[in-house]
Amino acid sequence: MEGKWDAYKKGRGMMVKKFIAHPYTALIGRILLGAIFIYAGVSKILEPDQFAQAVINYRIMPLVSVNLFAIVLPWLELVSGIFLLVGLFSGGSIVMVTVLMALFLGAIGSTWLRGLDITCGCFSADGAHKITLLYFIRDLLLFTLSLQVLFYDRGILSLDRLLKRGG
Repeated sequence: MEGKWDAYKKGRGMMVKKFIAHPYTALIGRILLGAIFIYAGVSKILEPDQFAQAVINYRIMPLVSVNLFAIVLPWLELVSGIFLLVGLFSGGSIVMVTVLMALFLGAIGSTWLRGLDITCGCFSADGAHKITLLYFIRDLLLFTLSLQVLFYDRGILSLDRLLKRGG
């Protein structure tokens, strides 16, 4: 026989599941991730030399590929962010953002574990924001949010849905 406490826990679990799976939660997540990626992309595009130096400081990629990476990544972030924000090519954009978040998690995690005293380069390369465990936690939360959008976004307020209706 199920006790009152068990029924309470089961009810709370269902509420949390409904919240996580709710399409409006995914809409908010899609907009939030879009805005974050737009901001991150633009800040790197405006200072490519500083971003390239931040990439070098991570010590995880060959020097020969740093400049190409420092030029391409910010544009991927910007375009993915714009597409998420307006809901155009949402499926591909959220996959790109989720993969990028996984890569960022790995880079920040390895840097933190190796004890490198470097700046993140996430939103600027000004040297004011050294990598700490909080950066890893932040990226873990953003990765989790990207997974939530990936699995539960239903295209509310999206150009994808608008174009699908019109076509």
